[in-house]
Amino acid sequence: MSTFKNIIGSNQQSAINNPFFLLFTFYFLLFASCTADPPPTLNYKDREMVDSLFRKEVSTMKPILDSLCNMRHDSAVQHKVDSMIKERQSEIDIYLERIKQEQQ
Repeated sequence: MSTFKNIIGSNQQSAINNPFFLLFTFYFLLFASCTADPPPTLNYKDREMVDSLFRKEVSTMKPILDSLCNMRHDSAVQHKVDSMIKERQSEIDIYLERIKQEQQ
């Protein structure tokens, strides 16, 4: 048992002293720690301009988006209801099949 520990200890020691191991570890840590630069921050004037442009675009798009949402609402609700009915119907069919098998 002690010879096994000696073998493991000597292999670990030689791996750490190996220049390729050290070089690989250095490069791995170097590339793993690199990240992309953060996006540039905006100053007060830039944020104010972006905010005003956003509000202007949203106010022009809001009626269009609301009308699209209203047109799509009924069909979306009907689709969800149909999906729930299909799911419940399959559960009922499974339940009825199990009852038939138990009665036989």
